[in-house]
Amino acid sequence: MEGPSNGGMLYHEVQESKLCAVHCVNTVLQGPFFTEIDLAALASDLDREERRMMFQAGAPSADFLSEDSHNVSMDGDFSIQGVIGDTIQASEYQESGSVS
Repeated sequence: MEGPSNGGMLYHEVQESKLCAVHCVNTVLQGPFFTEIDLAALASDLDREERRMMFQAGAPSADFLSEDSHNVSMDGDFSIQGVIGDTIQASEYQESGSVS
């Protein structure tokens, strides 16, 4: 992963709306690598995978079939354990070719 050169300065994004997860991930990765659209797509993928796993485990459908996302809210809040963690892990994988 190559970020933009900024002359040795730390990368920082100014907070916009309720998109602190986007700014947090980009600050950790030191560049403008992800948008709210990217994180929303990851959240949707996580929701789908969670529903699949719950179904396979035999969980009662009322526990997981809700169309509401548990990884992103309509106003831009993202799940730190899901979306942010997976985003940083995916970024590490792309950089090194293996998950640390």
